[in-house]
Amino acid sequence: MDAPAISSREFADRRDRAARMADARGLQGLLVCSRGGGTLDRYGDVLYLTNHYTSFPYTPDLPGAWTGRAHGFVILRADGAFRLITDVPNDGRIAAPDEAIAYTDLVLEGVVQALQDLGMETGSLGLVGGDVLPVSAFRQITGALPGLTFPDAQDVLASLRAVKSPAEIVLLRRASELGSRTIEAMMKAARPGATHGEVVAAGQAVLNPAGGQLYNSFMASGRGGDVPVFNRAAFPTWENTAPLEDGQWMRLGISGVLDGYMFDLARSCAVGRPTNRQIELFETAIEVIDAGIAAVRPGATASDVAHAGLDAQAARGFANSGVFKALGHGLGLGWDSPWLAPNDTTVLEPGMVLCLERTIRSEDGYLGDFEETVVVTETGCEVITDARKRFW
Repeated sequence: MDAPAISSREFADRRDRAARMADARGLQGLLVCSRGGGTLDRYGDVLYLTNHYTSFPYTPDLPGAWTGRAHGFVILRADGAFRLITDVPNDGRIAAPDEAIAYTDLVLEGVVQALQDLGMETGSLGLVGGDVLPVSAFRQITGALPGLTFPDAQDVLASLRAVKSPAEIVLLRRASELGSRTIEAMMKAARPGATHGEVVAAGQAVLNPAGGQLYNSFMASGRGGDVPVFNRAAFPTWENTAPLEDGQWMRLGISGVLDGYMFDLARSCAVGRPTNRQIELFETAIEVIDAGIAAVRPGATASDVAHAGLDAQAARGFANSGVFKALGHGLGLGWDSPWLAPNDTTVLEPGMVLCLERTIRSEDGYLGDFEETVVVTETGCEVITDARKRFW
């Protein structure tokens, strides 16, 4: 089934809103940078404004031949005029007039030329995506246009992207459904004798034919008790070759993309027959997330949700000692605002899509992991992950 399309009018409205926000700050406009790279990277800001993704992998510059490969730029003037500078030809899906698109191998030179053509050679230009703009590229642009300053304006796109349109929610729901089927296939494959790579392959067999891409699979397996065992790998995360054994636990935290929009969810299971101690950790992770979900409603803050879940975790005797101190994050064309952290006072609004996640670890080597995705509604929230919750 073809993916539902976001209209060209919606993309134009996004650019108009971003331009008005820039103008309200006294900025001449915005310089928006994103990076693709053949699979996935932080591509969301340019895609959000134009429906453009550059699939070319990152390649160091060869002056005179190519510059800025894997990067796309939107130059957005405060009055709404804009240009898209890209290193791959338009495949027909870019939501912008042809005259606003510049395709070139010399991307950085194209950015400079577009700024000059738009009369934006001096003044203050808000920078969005500075984290994916190489220092060398930034120096080339600023060296050619010394009259420009680039204050950080990342929050302009972050605030716009935080609340999803009805069309975006359809795409996120569709992505979450595919992610749910993917993790169910992986859970089924987590049997004695299987390796982490074979578990991931079972998920890829569901994900890839549907047009999805795996962003990452945080996975680990092990055994609790007096001599605990913990098996994981970092590059890639499924590289560990130790076969699963009866009596172990396994956790999977997977994220991926369908039609640009992400899914992100986690589940745990026993390898073979589950034990009471395994079930205790698995159920604790679910209970913590359920407590957070119960706090999601319009008018609540991100910190309210974080405290609801983390307080439930503490009440069950488990410290907040993992590598991720928050209870979750927004989800869309990447990991979006808000962050469900105790110090994030963002007020939740209908249309926000949130992932609530928690990994529960014990000193005796047991682990439980659980993550759900919800849409904030007018009265509360709706869970859009529909993967089986319990595999025991």
